[in-house]
Amino acid sequence: MQDDCIAVALGLPQLKILGQKEMESRFEVVVIYRRGEARCPWCGRVTTKEHDRRQQCKQDRRLRDKTVLLTLIKRRFRCLFCSKVFTEPDEVFGRRRRSSHRFREYLGQEALHQTVRRTAQKEAVGEGLVRRCVAEEIGKRLEAKGVKETPEFIGLDEFSVRGRRLYHTAICNLVEGEVMEVVEGQGQRRVEEYLDKLPQPERVKGVAMDMHEPFRQAVQMCLPQAKIVADKFHLIRHINSALDKVRSRLQGGSRKGKRKDLFKNRYILLKGAERLAHWEKERLNQLFYRYPELKGAWVLKESFRAWYRETDRSKAEEMLGLLEEKIASDSLYEFKEFLHTFTNWRGEILNYFEYRIINGFVEGKNNRIKTIKRMAYGYRNMDNFRMRILATNPGYEGRVSHLLT
Repeated sequence: MQDDCIAVALGLPQLKILGQKEMESRFEVVVIYRRGEARCPWCGRVTTKEHDRRQQCKQDRRLRDKTVLLTLIKRRFRCLFCSKVFTEPDEVFGRRRRSSHRFREYLGQEALHQTVRRTAQKEAVGEGLVRRCVAEEIGKRLEAKGVKETPEFIGLDEFSVRGRRLYHTAICNLVEGEVMEVVEGQGQRRVEEYLDKLPQPERVKGVAMDMHEPFRQAVQMCLPQAKIVADKFHLIRHINSALDKVRSRLQGGSRKGKRKDLFKNRYILLKGAERLAHWEKERLNQLFYRYPELKGAWVLKESFRAWYRETDRSKAEEMLGLLEEKIASDSLYEFKEFLHTFTNWRGEILNYFEYRIINGFVEGKNNRIKTIKRMAYGYRNMDNFRMRILATNPGYEGRVSHLLT
């Protein structure tokens, strides 16, 4: 008998330990279920008649940094009433499973905070098992969270799955800051299919999106009472791009040309006027003295930023008309395309002054999605990718880290 060891509880009261052996890298334990009878699944009678026994090797959670291998003596019973032979229930491991429930749950939780490969190497199991455990864990969390009521404000935005060849759409709850669903593609049909399934569609007051026509058509079809809000930062980004095109045209397209000052100060031009340092203002004044056309483009950019600070919709609509007249009468052709945008999306742009919602959360979630995809070097199974994205929502027991792979 060994005199240099202590007894440690296995933590599985359903099993009776018949033998154990400690080796250098693992524990080998022989176990059997404590019950001496089983209920026949065919006739429902209880029987104690054993037909035969078989051994199955199972894996459990580590103990003292050693792998625990359980040799289960699994019995088959013969019913004395209907003469059917059946295998006893296996509640610790599950039917046809080679690992315990608690071990699979542990693998799923661990792999949510580190890579699948690292978890598999640490626990000496296959990567396929870890992936299945992660899918089970995420599924249980999503099921436990249940179906929430439809939010008042929703955000829509697409994200790239495989370069520019394949896109998916994230539908987000802007009130609680979480992803509601991820649908395939960036078209109208799949978005409509999801919006049609909302339990209380009449609760939705506003939907924020970039100026993507299929999204607008889907919302108008499924949520006619909701007001579509064109994303503020999406429009400002296009305005900044127009200013940068003016700067590039004046520069001549070459970094090494005579107009290096334009290239060196390109980021200062895009910076908000209220955030400029004193020396940056002096540089801009020098540029505007040399390039009056650049000054006109910069003033237009700042006018749009100031316009978004307006609090009244009627005044905002009046100011927008003045800005349109300014663009139409100016010689800056880089801004002319906005006249067409304001014609097609005028109502959606002005809806911002009623519901000041933006797609900032959705854009931030898209960056998180890119991190998930990059850490895993891409996903071939879109169902797994979708579950990984949904698992980043707050509110779960134990936050999911950004190392989802």
